[in-house]
Amino acid sequence: RRPRGAGAARRRRFAGRSGWQASWRGGAVFDAGHGVSLRAAAYTGLRMPTINELYRTFVVGNVTTQANAALVNERLVGFEGGLDYKPTANIDLSITGFDNKLKHAIANVTTGVNVNQRQNVDAIHATGVEFSAAVHFGQVSLDGSLAWTDARVEASGTSLDGRRPAQTPKVSASGTLAWKPREHWLAALTLRHVGAQFEDDLGTSVLPAATTLNAYVELPLAGPFSLVLRGENLTDTQVQTRNQAGSIDLGPPRTVWAGIKVRVGQ
Repeated sequence: RRPRGAGAARRRRFAGRSGWQASWRGGAVFDAGHGVSLRAAAYTGLRMPTINELYRTFVVGNVTTQANAALVNERLVGFEGGLDYKPTANIDLSITGFDNKLKHAIANVTTGVNVNQRQNVDAIHATGVEFSAAVHFGQVSLDGSLAWTDARVEASGTSLDGRRPAQTPKVSASGTLAWKPREHWLAALTLRHVGAQFEDDLGTSVLPAATTLNAYVELPLAGPFSLVLRGENLTDTQVQTRNQAGSIDLGPPRTVWAGIKVRVGQ
């Protein structure tokens, strides 16, 4: 029995769904000599809609996102090729180009004022280049990565066609400088940058670019125990993670953690 004032209950019954879908992956590496290796790969993949995407409508701030029980599986078709170069034992360089198409991509599509619905669009097509480098000299190491991605929505007959997908930065990069003077000792600084990106499918709300600095220190105490200190966003940068109709969420501010690490089986 429902208590008074509890509101009306609504029960909906959805049709059952079943089926099969396969994916595959293949790749090859060619050692060209003189520290050079060539790579190539082709692959497919799939993702089923989640229970939330199919059946759960929710409200955040003043924006309603409606579920859609008619969603179908996303299917990825991709190709990539790259080159690895190791000029010395201490240096590793890599470059990778890719071309991916996510067919039937599930997107939050604006259907009215402050109303979205999860829908399958024709595809999201992304091409890009990724660079990485690792340099190790004695106790010091430097690792870095840079990614550039050009992504576009394919949604024929809609205002989304040709737009950049929501929450997809064009540029992202990171670099880590680490010092390991002896076993179980470690100090590292990591700088991360994420370029500007759109929050919504129509490109009206922008999440600004942000650069953060993180730190990690590990100091052995006694036996298998070590003291771990970790700092996130040490520059206290304001990182916007959501901006919907003026309702803004921010990422964690400057945060410092301390803990004890226990090494097992050593």
